[in-house]
Amino acid sequence: MKYRRHHIITVSITVLAVLLCVGMYPAGLQRGLEGRGYDRRVQAVDVLGLGKGVPSGQIVVVGIDERSFMRKKPLLFVYDDIGRFLRRMDECGARTVGLDLILVHKQSDKLKDAAAALMAGSPGGTRADMVRVMEEVGESLDRSVLGPIMDVSERMNIVQVVHGDMVPFYYGVSPFIKNMVIADAALTDGGLAGNDGVIRKQVEGGGPSFASVLYHLSTGRQYGRAPVFLNYALTRSIPFYRLDDIMEGRIDRRVFSGKTIILGYISGYEDVHATPLKRDVFPGDPVRRDASSAKRGSGRMPGPVIHGILAETMLTGTSLTEAPLAVNIAVLVVLAGLSLAAISLMRPLPAIAAIVGLAALFLAVNIFLFAAGSYVHVFPQAVAPFVVAILVYPYRYLVEERTRRKVEKVFGYYMDRNVLDRLLETDPEALLAGEARDVSILFLDIRNFTVLSTQREARHVVRFLNSFFGAVTERIQERGGFVNKFIGDGLLAFFMTGDKPAADAVSAALDILNETKRANDEGLFREFIGDWQVGVGIGIHHGEVILGNIGSHRKMDFTIIGEHVNIASRIEGLTKEAGAAFLVSSDARAAAGDAFPWREAGEFAVRGVERPISLYTIGET
Repeated sequence: MKYRRHHIITVSITVLAVLLCVGMYPAGLQRGLEGRGYDRRVQAVDVLGLGKGVPSGQIVVVGIDERSFMRKKPLLFVYDDIGRFLRRMDECGARTVGLDLILVHKQSDKLKDAAAALMAGSPGGTRADMVRVMEEVGESLDRSVLGPIMDVSERMNIVQVVHGDMVPFYYGVSPFIKNMVIADAALTDGGLAGNDGVIRKQVEGGGPSFASVLYHLSTGRQYGRAPVFLNYALTRSIPFYRLDDIMEGRIDRRVFSGKTIILGYISGYEDVHATPLKRDVFPGDPVRRDASSAKRGSGRMPGPVIHGILAETMLTGTSLTEAPLAVNIAVLVVLAGLSLAAISLMRPLPAIAAIVGLAALFLAVNIFLFAAGSYVHVFPQAVAPFVVAILVYPYRYLVEERTRRKVEKVFGYYMDRNVLDRLLETDPEALLAGEARDVSILFLDIRNFTVLSTQREARHVVRFLNSFFGAVTERIQERGGFVNKFIGDGLLAFFMTGDKPAADAVSAALDILNETKRANDEGLFREFIGDWQVGVGIGIHHGEVILGNIGSHRKMDFTIIGEHVNIASRIEGLTKEAGAAFLVSSDARAAAGDAFPWREAGEFAVRGVERPISLYTIGET
């Protein structure tokens, strides 16, 4: 009962550990750790090449390198390049161009104001002429991009990003531009790690996102799954080109036919974001399959590339499927339960090793599930086994381990370690306090030992007994038995573990007889007892006895008591009368089963038993 109470307490402690871990969810305490765990899995999948990195082939990313551009001409002239690019994509037969850039300034106003400020101290006529000239230059630049937009939108979709109040200068006329769609450029971390700015998943905001609009225009369908976990395995496989290479004719125009093109800045600081990857992806590291081109870094990536990955994730259907909260909690409960099983069934060091192995196995399986598209949380699941160990082991150490050490002290000298471990799987406290159990009892006596003891020197007799009983003890322990005590030239052993302890007792008796014959044939005891042949009598009985630690505060022994112990002793005393080396009671025979070639030795009157009992032996023994 007390042992069951210990089990109830350890289970209760485990439930407390589970509740502590589950309580991290509503409190949001797991977000930071889970976000880092998410990043580590993305990095592992990236390094191991386990992810689904085959793109749909519909997305092409084109980058404008501001630094390279500004070495050639002022950045304001990018308007003209963008306009010419739109016409080039129209000529190439592109399906959609997504402008992942916001041309906020109307250059006519900007240059006019700049000229007015610059010529503030000049004569009125000169100042007015300069302002007019600069305004005309600005208007020309504005028309260089707005004209192509108006023209190509007749035949091609144009998706223009906005970001809050930041809109392009032609935003006011966008409703009148055919096939132009306004989309939200915002990239989010989806709140996975407490809004730390790392782009892990996209959650739709107030308006349609840039990537979802591109998906709709490519497929004619609305994207039905939200949020979208970005598949960064696509990073190396999405086609990427520089604007300069396209405009100078170095790229085959066929690569753009029927495709969705994303155009944006790639080397600035405003549209660069943190990602879960461990490497930076910039123009110097084009999005290609060659892993050797990847540079170590903090996972920074330009917005257009991220939008390309996001759109391809939607098109390929490779967004992760996040396990429901119930599944994540179920995984946590299973891990905690397995940890409790390891703690309950194993010694501390093997149990800790098993818990570490369990956590490692969970992480490995989790990574492969992650690569396959299933997202199961790592935190607090991975730490749950250790929380269980931290909470349960102090109790185990204070209560259960103390009892276990006491039992080991009592039994360890007499019992094989494997048998002792099986015994400790039951109720060790009950063994010490006293309990009734069905056991198989073996009594052994050396025949004619009194005569031998009078013929040999005492030291030889003692050395013989130690040698003989050492061999007998090994045979008994090998069969799962417990040598309880030595009584002069005899011993008492019992068997109570295993599936059939009576069969183990019979097998041990046969082993002892064979070992005795071998010792006689080989003269193993000749130096102690000369040519005297060792003979033994063995009695085996099966029944309920009382086991316990019996004695006084000065001397305690673990032993078995009860009528069945006496019956086993008296059965051994009948071996000479029956002419058999060992005898087995009918109760022991029934418990041992029919695996042995039994031979009935007859019915015998046993002192202390009202009726004669049937005794059995095996073969010619």
